[in-house]
Amino acid sequence: MNDPHKWLIDYGNSHENIRYPVFFWSAVILFPISLIGILWHIEMPVSFYISVSPIINWGVMFLLATIIYYFIISITLAIGMIPLIVCIIAFFLWLENINYPIISISIGINIISLYGLYRGKDKHTNFNNLWQDIQMTIIGPIWMLSKIYKKLGIPQ
Repeated sequence: MNDPHKWLIDYGNSHENIRYPVFFWSAVILFPISLIGILWHIEMPVSFYISVSPIINWGVMFLLATIIYYFIISITLAIGMIPLIVCIIAFFLWLENINYPIISISIGINIISLYGLYRGKDKHTNFNNLWQDIQMTIIGPIWMLSKIYKKLGIPQ
């Protein structure tokens, strides 16, 4: 077993006792989206913006690094994550085009998802468990996809 697959196994082992799965698993998806929104709001240097592309920002750069890491973990899982990543980019581009405050939405989603991560686990959850979930924020969505793949019988 290679090291990236170990991350998926470690993540799965630490998430066996979920008390409120609907809250917890929705928070696992919403937390990275809110993080991308916060990064999306941070200004890029003007020279980078002009010379590369106006669509490039820190949120997109984070997503690019994430998808590269997903391809390191598993090509099949990475291909399965591409539609989600495209939808996230389309969502933030849409918010940007209607001049809606991305940072406000992102911070609100962030607070709600942190609460869901904290309360969704078993009764013995503490801030160390929450901190571990924050550290493994990009592993959660791909781990959830790997569970769906297992149920559907799709090889990983």
